[in-house]
Amino acid sequence: MQTANFTACLAVRDVTETLDFYEALGFTVGRESVAQDHPIHLIFNGDTMAFMIQPADSVREFIPQTAAELGASGFFYLNAPDFDGAVARIRDKVEVLKEASDGGFRMLYFRDPNGYAMALSARAV
Repeated sequence: MQTANFTACLAVRDVTETLDFYEALGFTVGRESVAQDHPIHLIFNGDTMAFMIQPADSVREFIPQTAAELGASGFFYLNAPDFDGAVARIRDKVEVLKEASDGGFRMLYFRDPNGYAMALSARAV
């Protein structure tokens, strides 16, 4: 397993629904928790861990000050070297928020079941 230098852990309403959603989009998901004391599940983009998910109530128990509500102050980008193929694979399965090209990258923004704005992203050719 390869990990990124920075990885998000998202608070989610329903672990199974969230894992099912990302699996249907072609990501590999960890159905077993990687932590012993609280449920944390990994989502992979190829061989690289993309991010983690944890039930919102578990986040509040683990560090009460961090997760009164779901939410984040940014967008989450998933590297998609085969951008056109990845977009074709997920377009009919997601609520597309926006398509954009900016700063030398192509992006397709979509909403996940928890309301997070996610984006497939690749360098523009």
